[in-house]
Amino acid sequence: MNTPPRQTLTKDSIVVLASTLGEDADPSEIVASNIMFVDMLFEEHLKREEVSQDALRSYHVDYFLVEYENGGFSQFVYNTRWDEAIIGYIREGLKAMGAKRYLKAFEKGAKLVEAVGKEKLEAYLDGGYFHDEDEEEVEEPVDWDAVNEAIDKAGDNEDIAELHAAWLRKHPQLYVMQSEDDMREEARRRGAALPDRAKRIAKALADEPRYLRFIRALCKEAGQELEGLTTIDPRHAFEGEQVRAYHFITDEGHHYMIEHDGRAIMIRGETKEEVCSIDAPEEVVMH
Repeated sequence: MNTPPRQTLTKDSIVVLASTLGEDADPSEIVASNIMFVDMLFEEHLKREEVSQDALRSYHVDYFLVEYENGGFSQFVYNTRWDEAIIGYIREGLKAMGAKRYLKAFEKGAKLVEAVGKEKLEAYLDGGYFHDEDEEEVEEPVDWDAVNEAIDKAGDNEDIAELHAAWLRKHPQLYVMQSEDDMREEARRRGAALPDRAKRIAKALADEPRYLRFIRALCKEAGQELEGLTTIDPRHAFEGEQVRAYHFITDEGHHYMIEHDGRAIMIRGETKEEVCSIDAPEEVVMH
C-alpha cells in the first residue's frame, strides 16, 4: 500500500479510508471515500467554509460527472440551477487535477449557458426538466448536444477517473483513517464543537422543503434508508392527472414520491407499485 506520510488532522484535511490507497484499489474508491466524509460533515451541519475546500472541489467534480452520465450537461445545469459556488468548485477542481480537456469542454458549456442571460436561464429552469411526448416541443436555450459532444471527446482522450484519484492520493493534506467509524466519530466531534449547533439544526428543519419531509417520513414508514435525491419530474402522469414526482434512492433502490388526494405516496421506480402512503395536509410540520 502506498501510504502517504502522517499528517496533522485539520479542517483543511482531505479524509479518506486507508483501504482506498491499496495498489489494487479502483480509482473511484478514494473519490467515494472523500465524498462519504464530506457528506458526514454536512449531516453534522457544518457549512461549506468549514470544510476542506479541495475536498469540496473533488466532491463537486464527481457530482458533475455523475449528473452528466445520468442525463447530459442539461441535467447538470437544471439540477444545480447553475449555482455559482458549485460551478467555481468544478472549474477549480478540474484545473487542479490537470483535466485540461474536461475543463475546456466544461468552459464551452459554461460560456453557452452564461450567454443565455439570467432571465432566460431562470425561465428555463423554472419550466421543468421533463416534458410529455405529446406536448409542444420546448425551445432549449443551449445547444446541449454540442456540449455533450465536447465532453464525450474529452473522455475519449483523458482518463478523468485516474487524474482525479492521482490528485487526491498525492495531495499534501491527505489524511488517512482506518474505518468509517473513525470518520463518523471525527465528523460528530466537529459537529458537537459548533457553538451554534442547536440553531443550525433548527434552521435546517425549518428550511427543509415540504416534499423532503414527506420523503423522509415515507422512508421511515417503509423501513428504508434514504440515500439521496435525484431529480424532479413536474409533469408525471398519475391516474389521468399531471403531478410532480420527486425521485430518490433508498437502500432498496429507486423510488419516487407524489402527492395525490391529500396523500403522499411512495412508489417503487422499477415496478410502479405503491410502497406506502401517509397523510399530506396542506400545511405540515414533521420532526
